Order: sequence, then structure tokens, then C-alpha cells
Amino acid sequence: MSKIGFSKADNRRVIMAFAVVAMFLATMGVSNVGASSPVSITADKTAIDIMEGETAIITLSLSSTDTRYKKMNLFLEANWVTGTPWSTAFKDSEGDKLANTQVTLTKGGTATVYLHISCYDDCNNGDINKVQVVGKSDPKWYHSTRDDEDSCSGSTDCTTDTSPAKESSNTTTPVEITLTARIGFSHEISECADEHDGGGVDVYQGNTYSWPYTLTNTGWNTDNYQFTSTVTSDSGANVDEWNVIPGLENGKVLTGVDTSLTGIEEIESSIQITPASTAQPGTYSIELIVSSNGGGAPDNCKFDVIVPAPDLEITDKDIDFSHTSAWINTRGDSQLVTIYATVRNNGGNIDTSGFSTNEVNVKVYVDSAPVGTTQTLSLKHGEEETIEISWNPSRAHTTDEVGIVVSVKVDPANDIGESDESNNEGTQYFKVVRTKSSTPSFFMGFFALIGSVAVAVMLSSYYRNKDSEE
Repeated sequence: MSKIGFSKADNRRVIMAFAVVAMFLATMGVSNVGASSPVSITADKTAIDIMEGETAIITLSLSSTDTRYKKMNLFLEANWVTGTPWSTAFKDSEGDKLANTQVTLTKGGTATVYLHISCYDDCNNGDINKVQVVGKSDPKWYHSTRDDEDSCSGSTDCTTDTSPAKESSNTTTPVEITLTARIGFSHEISECADEHDGGGVDVYQGNTYSWPYTLTNTGWNTDNYQFTSTVTSDSGANVDEWNVIPGLENGKVLTGVDTSLTGIEEIESSIQITPASTAQPGTYSIELIVSSNGGGAPDNCKFDVIVPAPDLEITDKDIDFSHTSAWINTRGDSQLVTIYATVRNNGGNIDTSGFSTNEVNVKVYVDSAPVGTTQTLSLKHGEEETIEISWNPSRAHTTDEVGIVVSVKVDPANDIGESDESNNEGTQYFKVVRTKSSTPSFFMGFFALIGSVAVAVMLSSYYRNKDSEE
């Protein structure tokens, strides 16, 4: 068997080939491994609450482990990963902005930078936003908006080196900060009822009604409040004597979320409304304004109430009699009957002209003719009264009549303006039967006398015979 031989030249070629392969493999092995930044960044807080209209300050601590360069420039960026970007600025300990967001670190040195985040126009209570802070320390880092030499950080060609900064092998590990927008002083009135506790929106003079509501401190800070109530009339009626009580005293304190995160505080109350005794019918607007002593925007609760006009009423069923029927004889004598009538006020106590229901006239009519005297009653809202009138029928009802027509009218002269004028009269029919004269005739008296005498004679004879036997 022959041996395969290699010359010295062949050996050199093999060695060179292995070297090339090794270098290639080495290149492949490190091509995806970038040098990490020698700078680390830490924040004093990674989750904070930021007040509307205010600026939060985060302290950033920078530390370099580089031992090669005498100094190193670090360019800082604040990248918003969620939501709408809020205003940011990197500043030094004196409160001055860092030029070009750049800070210089010495070999193995440290630095402190302050990130200012402002919660202004695009920052609203309850918003949650996240920002990442990174530093760019790669000597080849390039910023397209800068054309001075320092901006290249060691690059030999600032014009052609356009590698995206995010792809820099020397970008620091991001520091993520979560911010929640808060408002220091804020409150709201919720569940402001559109009806009073009795239901509906109708209110009546002199009566008190309650409109429930809930006051909530939605702000971050503890606050106290002032309460103002107003009454206005759609028709311009006088409202001076109306009484509206907010339900809570001025200076009422409610805690906010505050730093303990104990949550918002709320309280339930009611607006107490008593219309003036002279309040005229119409629509009235009620408004409760709650103001913050801490500086929060005021909130209000507004609704309408209605004062109805009077509504005097009597129905057919409201008329009754002391007897189911009565008699009248040929002499014109008749049985005495009592007529009962119940009237009520379903509406308010004052009409649009200022006439009150303190003096309400009620009249009774038989066959369209008035009977008895006019009755005057005081009928406030919800009240009812029953009148009594004595009546001696003057005729019997005919065969083609149901009975004698008895009607009762409330406010017969229409002195009081009402919401409903059609329910002011009730009617009933009463039967009156004609009978013979109730005065005994001569013959009836004569026969009665004869009978009495006969009875007397018989009794006298009886006792006389009894005495003789003894």
C-alpha cells in the first residue's frame, strides 16, 4: 500500500485554509453579539402618581464601568411605549436642561440626572402611561439632527454612519416608569334624582320634599366643600320665600385617594325643598352648586320642579243622602232630608292670579235651584271636606224621572283658576214619593171617638158586675 504524501507547500495550504475557516467561524460567532453599554441607569421610582397640571421629577442615577475612555458622552432618550407622549425634559441638579440631552461620564464615574415629566393638555385624571429611559453610549452612535463632531461620539464619518440608534450595541438597558395621572382636588355630584322621594316632580306650597344625591371626592387630596342653592322661575315669579337646604353643612370634609390608596370617599344626602306658601303655579329650576375649598372645579345638580294650579273636584259618587228616598203628601208636607257632599283639592293652593284655596265656595242645587246657604271651605292640596245641607222636597219625582236632580258645585262662580275646570260638579238623583195627607180626616176622628167611648162603657160594666158579685 502506497502512502499519500503531503509537501510542505500542501501543509501550508491546509493550515491557511483552517485559519480562514476559523476566522470565519469566529466572525459568525460574534456577529450577533453586541457589546453591552458600560453605563447602567436606575430610577428612584418606577411607578408614580402625577397630578394634572403639575410636574413629576424622577431621579436617574447613572454609573459607568468603562475603563478605556477618559470620558464618555451619554445621550438620553425618553420613549413613550403607551398612550400619548407627555412633556419631558432631562435636567441637572440646578434645574437646567441638559444640552442635547447629553451627560458626560468619566472613566468609571457616576452622574445624577433629573427627568421632569409634565401632566398638561394631553394628561387627564385616570390616564396611565409608560415611558422608557435609555442612554446611547456607542462611539458610533449617530443623531441625524446634529452635525457637530461631538454628536458622532468617535465616528470617523458622521455623514454616512446612519445606523438607527436603537440598533446600537451600546444602548443601555431601558428603565421603564409607569405614571398614573391624578387630580389633586376633584369632586362630583352623582345620582342626582330627577324625582323627589315621594315620586314625581310636583311640589305644593308649604310642603317639604327631598331630592337625593351622592357627593364623591374624586381627587387625590382630602377636601372640604361649600354648598350654594338657587331657585329660579321660568315665568319670573317671586322666589324669595322658597327654602332650599343642601343637606350637607359648609365645610364638609371628604378624604381623597391620597398616598395610602385608601380609595375615594362619598356621602349620600338630600336637597330639601319647601316652596313658598305664596308660590304661583309654574316651573321652577333648582340648582345645587358644590364648590371645593381646595381649588377643584365646582360641580352642580340641577333639576326642575312644578307647582301645579289648584284642582277642585267633586264627583257623582261624592254626593249622598240621609235617606234612600223621601215622601211628600198632598198637603205639601215632606220628609226632611240631609244632603252630604264631599269636595277636595287635588292641586295647588294658589292660582296664577294669586287667588288662594283658603275660601272655596260650595253650592247645592235641586232642580237647578239653590238649596240652603253657600258653604265656604279651606281646601289646601290633598285636603277634602264634607258639607251637610238640610232639604225638604217640594215635589215628587214623576214616572218618567229617575229621581229629583240634586247637583253640587264647587267654586260655582269660577273665582279660582284651576288646571281642570271640568270636574267641579257632581250630580245624583233622589226619589221622592207622593203619599196621602198625613192629617187625619173628620170621619177618622169621629170613629176613633166612638170606639173610645164603647171601650169605656164596656170596662165600666165589667167592673160594676164584679163589685156586685162580691
